This record gives sequence, structure tokens and C-alpha cells, in this order.
Amino acid sequence: MRFAITDGRSISDLLTNDELLDRFVRQNVFGNFHPTSTCRMGSAQDPTSVTDPSGRVHGISGLRVADASVMPFCPRANTNIPTIMVAEKMSDALMHDREQQ
Repeated sequence: MRFAITDGRSISDLLTNDELLDRFVRQNVFGNFHPTSTCRMGSAQDPTSVTDPSGRVHGISGLRVADASVMPFCPRANTNIPTIMVAEKMSDALMHDREQQ
């Protein structure tokens, strides 16, 4: 049986021939860009952090970040659900801060 996904080769052909498998991998495997961690959350004393755990940008009053960029590191899975969770938590923190004013 031949498969379109394996460029017309059978899986057993690929698994038994290192050259074919190497060519297949080089042609079909690629990275997936998930822009995260550009505004890492952490303590104000950490020189690599940009926000506190509530998304407030260190040293800039009134500015918050509430997206995947606050993640301290990129998850090893799809970033959709973690980003939704971050946004929900940041929005709760913002609402809490507004209630305190």
C-alpha cells in the first residue's frame, strides 16, 4: 500500500531504508513557531522578567501584558489553552485591582 503522506513510499520502505527515511524527515519535518516568553513574568529583581504575576509591567504604571508573552518558558504543547488560561488569570487580577480602588 502506498501513502500520499509518505510521498508514495510505504511506511515499511521508510523504516527499512535509512536514506529514504532521512530524506523524508528532512523534507517533511519542521519547527512550529510559538511566540512566547518575550515579556516573561517574574519578580522585579529578576533582570529577565518584564511583568509581575498579575501582568503589570515592572516600572511602568498602568501597563499590563495578558498574552503568551508572559509565560516564563514555551509549553511543550499547543499554546492555545495555556494562553487562554493566562488571559483569564490576568483579567481576574485586573478586575480584582479595580475593585480594590
